[in-house]
Amino acid sequence: MNKQLLFLLLSLLAGMMIPFQSAMNAQLGRALQSPYYSALCVFVIAALGLSLYVMAARFPVPAAVQFTAAPKWSYLGGILGGIYILLIVICAPKLGIGNVTVLVLLGQIISAVLIDQFGLLNFPVHTLNWQRIAGLVLLVAGVYLVKKY
Repeated sequence: MNKQLLFLLLSLLAGMMIPFQSAMNAQLGRALQSPYYSALCVFVIAALGLSLYVMAARFPVPAAVQFTAAPKWSYLGGILGGIYILLIVICAPKLGIGNVTVLVLLGQIISAVLIDQFGLLNFPVHTLNWQRIAGLVLLVAGVYLVKKY
């Protein structure tokens, strides 16, 4: 299998996990009667699981200079991840997994287009053209139809 196809399939798998993760996190929030402790538990379990994997795989620890070379703002991604989990736990029981998933997808697309258009966060610029705009319009129409029906 070529690497491009592998990465496409892995990306698809990542997307397929989001609704399951949302449903699981929402159920945990219900059981704990707290979206905050649910989000905290999710991150603690994720940190433990990833730590075990990294140790078992024996990945080399990056040098201290590599940690300091990263842009300071790049470490804020963890905070965004925490906010994302918390918002899913709060919104999923109220709106349903399908609605939350399509709205999350729409939000991701809007943010991705802005990052591409303006080269934000040190990413290369990919300017909007009529094909990308048509794709966005179709995605927004799809989100609307899924939300409505």
